[in-house]
Amino acid sequence: MLCVGTSAEQLAAVAEATAGGVAVVYLPDDAALRAVIEGVGSVAVSAHRVIEVGKLRLDADLREATWHGEVMTLSSRDFDLLYALAGDPGRVWAFSELTTHVWGRPYVGDTQAVVSAVKRLRRSLRCAAPGVQVESVRSVGYRVTVAEVPIPSH
Repeated sequence: MLCVGTSAEQLAAVAEATAGGVAVVYLPDDAALRAVIEGVGSVAVSAHRVIEVGKLRLDADLREATWHGEVMTLSSRDFDLLYALAGDPGRVWAFSELTTHVWGRPYVGDTQAVVSAVKRLRRSLRCAAPGVQVESVRSVGYRVTVAEVPIPSH
């Protein structure tokens, strides 16, 4: 069985309902979903996946993160986690949603992988992007906020 979803909520719901037993195709928006439905057989979705929040820019296709135009060195997991959180800044992402969306596996109640990854991401952001904060929402999950922090002149 193949399921197609356009949101992390849909992805998490399918993964939870099927205990991870189906393939899920994640499409970035409804336009991409329409392209798939209307172009059955040959699908070419060319949306360039870039998120910009203030001076934070994440390019999923290039796997590049920049803060005030400066490239940030992030691990693959850090990038994926930040990309998910920054995709909807201010929104609280539940542990289950992050597990499904970032790790691509069903959530079984263990929050440790998410907690550890957030700690590593926060360490990476402290120096590279001081205006980007990953905030905890107790017993729920995390959200990202981006403040305009002036960069020091060299």
